[in-house]
Order: sequence, then C-alpha cells, then structure tokens
Amino acid sequence: MISTLLPIASIALKLGSYLLSSNAKAQPAPAPVQEERLPPTVQSLFQRLGVKDADSEQNRSAINHFMSELLQTLGQENNGQSLPAAIDSARSQLASGTQSTRLDALQSELNTLKDSLGASDLNLDQLLGAFKQTLPNGKGEGVGKLLNASA
Repeated sequence: MISTLLPIASIALKLGSYLLSSNAKAQPAPAPVQEERLPPTVQSLFQRLGVKDADSEQNRSAINHFMSELLQTLGQENNGQSLPAAIDSARSQLASGTQSTRLDALQSELNTLKDSLGASDLNLDQLLGAFKQTLPNGKGEGVGKLLNASA
C-alpha cells in the first residue's frame, strides 16, 4: 500500500516545491502613492493657525491623518448632530475639563501633528474654533457638504 502512495507523494512534493519557489520570486514593489493635494479650505485652515507650508509632501499625510481622526471623533462623540453642533459640544467639553477619552486621544493626535508641523502653540480648542469658521452656513455647500458626509 505504501509503495502505491510513494509516486503520488513524490509528485505532490515536486508540485509543492515548484509552487513555493515561484511565489518566493521577487515581485516588483508597487509605486509609492503620492497623496493628493490638501483641499484649499484645509490648507487655509492650517495657514491661519500658523502652519506655513501645510500642503508640503511631508505635512500633507500628517494633516490628512489628523483631519480624518478629527472627523471620526466628532462623528462618534455626537451621533446625529450637525458638524457645527458637534464642534461646539467638543469645545464645551474641553473648556469644562470633562472631555471624553476620545477627545483625549484626539488631543494626543494633535500633539503628534504639532511636533511634525513645528506648530508648538496650536491647541485643540483653537483648531476646532478655526475649523468651525471654515464651514458654510447653509447645508449642502462646498466643503461643508463633504465634511458633514464624512462626520
């Protein structure tokens, strides 16, 4: 019985080693993805906050990451509220010192961003206030539509 299985086992070993060696060959690395430019409103937001070159390649990914975290946090903290109301709620929590762990995590993200941007005097309340000013007053306008959809 074993002698009848040996040829099958030999073929299986040869096939397995062939498959493993063909997968082990180096495949070309994908070209690095260059992130798109920051939207003009986000660029102007950070420029007003003292970041001179917000759209540089080095700063772009850090700002995009932070803005994504900001929108996610505001959405999680204030389900069902409009984005301006969510910003007001977060600012009042910061002012009273009763911020949630999510806002604490966002503050930590901002500290990381400040280090990479070299903007040491930037604080979360200031950023939220400036961010709210970039939002249009009417629904469905420009960046407000995009940000409300993201939050």
